Amino acid sequence: MNFKNTRNFFVKFFATCFSLGYSPIFPGAVGVAFGVLIAYLVHPLPLFNKILITLILIILAVPLSTKAEKLFQKKDCKKIIIDEVVGVLIATIWFANLSVVMFISILFIYGLFDAIKIYPANVSEKLYGGWGIVIDDIIAGVYTALTIFFIVKFV
Repeated sequence: MNFKNTRNFFVKFFATCFSLGYSPIFPGAVGVAFGVLIAYLVHPLPLFNKILITLILIILAVPLSTKAEKLFQKKDCKKIIIDEVVGVLIATIWFANLSVVMFISILFIYGLFDAIKIYPANVSEKLYGGWGIVIDDIIAGVYTALTIFFIVKFV
């Protein structure tokens, strides 16, 4: 295997979150579930560490998604699910004490916001390459975080 093939393999491997994006049924939902698992694992960390992990993942996700989109030869290919992980992290990193029930709720809340693409998410997904793939999920993550805040504060 030459360097180009190896590089392309790893781009796809990480953009699909260790090949979970190849799921034949609802790869986006698999990405959200994987994102919830990652968020649950980083949840005990201090806020600074969670923000740092999320920023690093965003910095990696944009070029990985751009390259993976070219390799899959499809705009916003559904196999690319690293963006769902970023979105779920954006939704959860701000909270110190989320219960398992809240993490399960986030699975559905985030999934809903990601699916319906409320403005400006619907416009941002038209951006070039990885930017369009990742930014709409960041926006869905922000909407989810706001929803969680209101649930925790008022329910």
